[in-house]
Amino acid sequence: MNIQLQLPFQGWRRAEESSKHGSGGAKTPKIGLVLSSGGARGLAHAGVIQVLEEEGIPIAAIAGCSMGAYVGSLWASGLSGTQLEERAREIKDRPALKALMDYIIPPSEGLIRGEKLRKHLERDLGDKTFADLNKPLIVIATDLDRLTPHVFDSGSVSHAVHASSAIPAVCAPVRLNGRRYTDGGASEPLPVTILKKRFHLDAVIAVNVMPSPEEFESKNERGLLPDDKPAFQVFSRMFRTFWQKVNLLAYGNVLDTFRRALMAAQLHLIAKEVAAADVVIHPHFAISTWHDFENFGQYLQAGREAATAALPAIRALLQTETNLNQETISHEIAPSHTRLERHAA
Repeated sequence: MNIQLQLPFQGWRRAEESSKHGSGGAKTPKIGLVLSSGGARGLAHAGVIQVLEEEGIPIAAIAGCSMGAYVGSLWASGLSGTQLEERAREIKDRPALKALMDYIIPPSEGLIRGEKLRKHLERDLGDKTFADLNKPLIVIATDLDRLTPHVFDSGSVSHAVHASSAIPAVCAPVRLNGRRYTDGGASEPLPVTILKKRFHLDAVIAVNVMPSPEEFESKNERGLLPDDKPAFQVFSRMFRTFWQKVNLLAYGNVLDTFRRALMAAQLHLIAKEVAAADVVIHPHFAISTWHDFENFGQYLQAGREAATAALPAIRALLQTETNLNQETISHEIAPSHTRLERHAA
């Protein structure tokens, strides 16, 4: 896996200057933000970002994969948390989502190409490269030929996000520079370690929207159709039986089985990455499916609530950095035993 940062990064230069000077000359801590994969659940990232903006939490660099890359790229390009919510509200119902699907017939490589989704993203990103972004961003995809995570940090942002968001078996692999890429969540669903290796950061905040095993087992992950009134129950049962047989994504069918097997590996990877983060924000949802974009409101609210609950821990990161700066200044005029006492404590 390529882990060397290819400088220069325009946004990183701005972050470096901020860290040197800050407001009033104090050193501003470099905090990284990691946005996980998670399908529609990733809309919660926008709610988290809104709270970070409102509270003035400085973010020096971003890493994202899959839906986290999608949201992260828009924010890094200059969209505000409010604008991210506006984009989420555009997918107001199932027809609006279907309008962005470019189906593959026959579905040999996947069910959709994903080109329409990339062009939808390019309404805001245009042809921006990583060097054009307001904040430094890295996007993680999975290299299908090397079977390793791949870090995009240069070139077209929209194409990198397309590669990172190509859900295995649902979306066709994305071909870039002679290689095939699929969802970054397959290899690095919460890329905390990668972000730390790329930048000299003081702390990392990780936003994990992936479900816990208990949440994934919930019946809410199965159901796609609401309960019907008694007059339609007979018809509903007949339709459900038919739909169960033809819908590859239905509970127990081939793509659902594949998704659950992939999730088992992802949860194992996430557990390791959570341990590497300084603060973890984990939104929880009452009802959730990976394609449930029309219920954007519950995801945004869950992100806001989880971020608000994490604010004391985030502020502690900022306070710790401030205290260390003050102690360093004091040490310059204090006796030599000052540092020893601090470490002993």
